[in-house]
Formats: sequence, C-alpha cells, structure tokens
Amino acid sequence: MKIKIPLISLILCLPSLVWAVPQALTFKKQEMTTKKRTVLCNLIPDQCRDKPTWALYQVPQHANQYYLISNLKLYQLEQYKQSYKVLNQWDFSSYTPKKVSTNWTVDEEVNPPDKKFIYPALFPITEKNYAIAMIQRFYETYSGGGMHEEVADFFELIPQQKPKLIFQNIPFSVYRMIRACFSEEDYKKSGEGKCHDEENLVLNIRYKKPYKWEMQYHYSTVSDQQHINDVKTFMLEKGKPLSIPIP
Repeated sequence: MKIKIPLISLILCLPSLVWAVPQALTFKKQEMTTKKRTVLCNLIPDQCRDKPTWALYQVPQHANQYYLISNLKLYQLEQYKQSYKVLNQWDFSSYTPKKVSTNWTVDEEVNPPDKKFIYPALFPITEKNYAIAMIQRFYETYSGGGMHEEVADFFELIPQQKPKLIFQNIPFSVYRMIRACFSEEDYKKSGEGKCHDEENLVLNIRYKKPYKWEMQYHYSTVSDQQHINDVKTFMLEKGKPLSIPIP
C-alpha cells in the first residue's frame, strides 16, 4: 500500500532547511553625551585629543554591539555594564584610493583624502564577515543649484586583521538640484518652493553569495517637465570586471 504525503506537509518542512540570506546592517546613531565621551576617552585615549569628531552607532539587530568612527578609524565595541570594550579596530586614515572616477561631476578637481568618510552600515560579504564602504564625495556648484556624487571602495572587515580591499571605484549615490525658474512668470506658475528640478541616484546592495552582490540602482527625478523612475540591476563579483553605465 502506497502512502501519499500531502504536498502541504512537504512545503511546511522546507523552512527549516532554507538558508537565511545575510542582510545589511544599518547603524543607528547615538547621542554623544558627556558621560559617553568620558568613557570613550578612557577607553581610547589616543583618539581623545584635539576635540575629536566622534560618531557612535548602535547595531539595532545586536543590542550590545556598537561602532565608533573617529578620524577614519573604525572601532567595534561591546557594551559592558556602564562602559565598553574594544573587540576590533580598523584604520583607514592612511588609505588613498588607487582609482577614483566620476560619472556626473566634472568641473572640480578633488583631493580624495580631504573628502573621505566611512559610511555607517555593514554589508555582508561572506556568510560570516561584513564589508564597510569608504566614500569619496565630489561636489559641483553653479548658480541656482549644485550636486554631489559619491564613489565607494568596499573593504572586508576581518577580525584582528587589516581591512581588505574587495571592490573599488563603485558608483554609490548622486544628488543634483537645478534651477527651473528664470523669470517672474516662471515663479508664479511653479508655486512656492517648486523652482528646482531634482535628480537622485540611490544604491541598494543585496548579498548573493560570498564576494558577489546584486547592485540595484534607483534613478528618479522631480521635475515639472519630466518624471523618471528607473531601476537598473548589475552583478558585482570579486575578480570580475564590471562596467556600470548609470544614467
């Protein structure tokens, strides 16, 4: 006698076998109180000179895990009673990008080290390790508007080791605002606060497998003349060349 197992029973058994895809961890900025500053100064005294511009973040998915960004140095902290202890630290202060190119900004010559910052999020790069983005920001200004463009280098954060460069010169974001009113009649037609066109390019990163990401670029405009809402997806994989023709 054959026993028939209902299909629904098989389906209900599958979730326990499904591998959870690692997700990006977005940092939540914490208020830097006098008490926290004192605790951190005692913990990392060499970073407490000359009024440091510290930024302390919590990882929402891990209540006791914190990250401190200080002068292009990243500290992984764990809350311990009323203090913290340093689990790992990575130094990017002497890093100079080997290759930096832009797609939109063209007018200004930029000294990359002067406009670098660590983006406050962790992107899964393997099943266990995460990557951090070192951002280069470029500016362009003109009458009635301006723009900024960001390019990223991604580093794998390996515990107790130096950060390892994985991807470089990756388009990260763009924002542009252009004046759209040039006469008194234009201002009257547009209404208050509607005399600028805006363009945005935003990147969403999805983990596919170790050292392979799905890069989803969302391009949108806010304009009286034309509205665009476009999404393009590319695969980024370590060791493989990639050309990303963003708008």
